[in-house]
Amino acid sequence: MSISKENISMGKENTHLQVELEAVKKKLAQYQFAAAGANEGLWDRDLISGEVFISPPWLTMLGYDPKEIKEYFSLWEELMHPEDHQITVKALDDFIAGIKDDYNVQFRLRHKNGHYIWVQSTAKLTVDENNIPIRVSGSHRDITEKKRSEEIIKLSEEKYKNFFKNSLIGIMRVRKDDLEVMEINQKGMSILALPHLTRHLKLTDLFVDKGETDRFMALLSEKESLEEYEAKFQRWDESETWVSISASEIEINKQNFYDVVFRDISEFKENLLELQRLNFELDNFVYHASHDIRSPLRSLMGLIEILKTESRPAEIRKIIEMVTGSINRLDKFVVDLLAMSRDHRMEEPEAVPINFMVEVNNSITNFHHVYTTKNLEIRTKIIQWYPFHSDLTKIRIILNNLISNSIKYRKNLDEGFSFINIEIETSDKEAKLIIEDNGEGIPHDKLGKIFDMFYRASENSEGSGLGMYIVKNVIQKLDAEIKVDSEEGEGTKFEIVIPNRYNIENFK
Repeated sequence: MSISKENISMGKENTHLQVELEAVKKKLAQYQFAAAGANEGLWDRDLISGEVFISPPWLTMLGYDPKEIKEYFSLWEELMHPEDHQITVKALDDFIAGIKDDYNVQFRLRHKNGHYIWVQSTAKLTVDENNIPIRVSGSHRDITEKKRSEEIIKLSEEKYKNFFKNSLIGIMRVRKDDLEVMEINQKGMSILALPHLTRHLKLTDLFVDKGETDRFMALLSEKESLEEYEAKFQRWDESETWVSISASEIEINKQNFYDVVFRDISEFKENLLELQRLNFELDNFVYHASHDIRSPLRSLMGLIEILKTESRPAEIRKIIEMVTGSINRLDKFVVDLLAMSRDHRMEEPEAVPINFMVEVNNSITNFHHVYTTKNLEIRTKIIQWYPFHSDLTKIRIILNNLISNSIKYRKNLDEGFSFINIEIETSDKEAKLIIEDNGEGIPHDKLGKIFDMFYRASENSEGSGLGMYIVKNVIQKLDAEIKVDSEEGEGTKFEIVIPNRYNIENFK
């Protein structure tokens, strides 16, 4: 640390500086105490007096007991590796002289046992009111293990290439200055659906949201490394996928790169969204279920109170009919809840033969006596040349809900003739069901909501609002499809396609 003292004005050694020096000594003593159990060694040099202070860890990381060393001034240079001496000392001199803005260097110091350890040293300069340097303070950190790790990585380059090639996660190396993807492993290409690494593919090209690109790069530039950053990537086939990205900056042959590790988390994201949806549905269910259960109960309580004071037989019979209606509505709601619960909890049952003629007739019979069917014509056309196997309970849920709705939401009796057309045809692959009526119909603004839980599309509905929601869930579990077309005041048409689970090889 050879700094010419002739350039420092001796006139600055006044009482003020002495007071400041004593204060710094006291503060350094506190640093020494605090640093005794730390992993970094602290040092301080007074550029006026030349006095040097060193914390105990500075020495212990080199194997010395602090009591062994009496002279600190030239110790640093004496222990330095000859190959590092010139460039390291010059770096500190340039920093003190103001030629360099910072001091952050790595060099080797000789351990008491004779071997060398690698040290990373940083420093801060203190100047007086005339901008003249008066002291320099810094720290030493033992980075021997880091250097050893770097050497191991260098010697194990072939192993790294093998890991890069065969890893189960996506890995790519990106050039820092222009963010071009220089290398990408097979798993990464699979995640991105890349047939091959194209020229000029940039990391920023992969982000679906360009605003997300800016946020990612800003964080990476600020921290030099990121872990588990979630973003959506654009794949080569123009599809999109959620990925979790970890990235860190590395230097290879004096050129900076980002090593980027990424994995596909689309399934995790879908599960998370599904969980959020289920939580929303649960909240919605609790709210509506409590309301729909309490409403008929309050009605019952009110009717019972009236019944207590009523003596006229005709009025009593009328009240009993109203009580029966409330009980029936409550019973229907409970039945729907049980059906929904069974549908969610039941394991996939074995497919059984379905006779659509029998099931349609049963469904019509079940509801024919419940609702007024005056001026109603139900037409059925069932062509079942091929055996059809499926979940019988789910088939009945579909037929019962759609047929009962067609009967329930007919036009007013004074508006004339009503019809329901039921057409079913089976093949070796599927069954096609069409249920069409000329009833009330569904307004266009409500058509997209009819499968929502507790949604009632008709003002005349007295149902639970669960029927079509249950149908939607049944359709999904059967891997089936459903389409609906409706015009308000004209009628509604449902088309359902259900896969046939019958093994066609048996039908020969």
